Amino acid sequence: MRLLPFLLALPLLAQQFPAIEGQNLLDQKVKFPNGHPAVVVMGFTHASQNQTKAWAQRIGTQLPLYSIAVLEDAPRLVRGMASHGIKSGTPENQREHFLLVYRNEKELKQAAGFSTPDDAYILVLDKSGVIHWKFHGPVTDSAFDQLKTQVQQVETTPQFPP
Repeated sequence: MRLLPFLLALPLLAQQFPAIEGQNLLDQKVKFPNGHPAVVVMGFTHASQNQTKAWAQRIGTQLPLYSIAVLEDAPRLVRGMASHGIKSGTPENQREHFLLVYRNEKELKQAAGFSTPDDAYILVLDKSGVIHWKFHGPVTDSAFDQLKTQVQQVETTPQFPP
């Protein structure tokens, strides 16, 4: 069968979300991915918060959401103010799944397909941390519908150990 070598190569083409450690807004250390399917909303600049907040609000509690603020490039003197501002602007019920990350920016940008600094980056991960869908930019009805479809597919597709 000619199809078999192609099918065997598919897992090698899948892009893995980088293993990261961060601190959530409850001041707990968190390792991510964590063995559960998830939607990740990431921002790499202060200006990206407009889009990341809009995505988080639209997703609400409908989907398993993790927000990540990548603060590696923020000067150390500003990080405290930035994390305080993020925390005060984040509803309490979202703080457990909102991560502040100070390392691995290069790997996260690569995983997200980074191209536009002030965009929100949205990814759908399976429980192994494999990226199944990517999008960047403002939330739209069309993009949100695509997101929901991808989450449903990840949740209903059997997962095989890596």
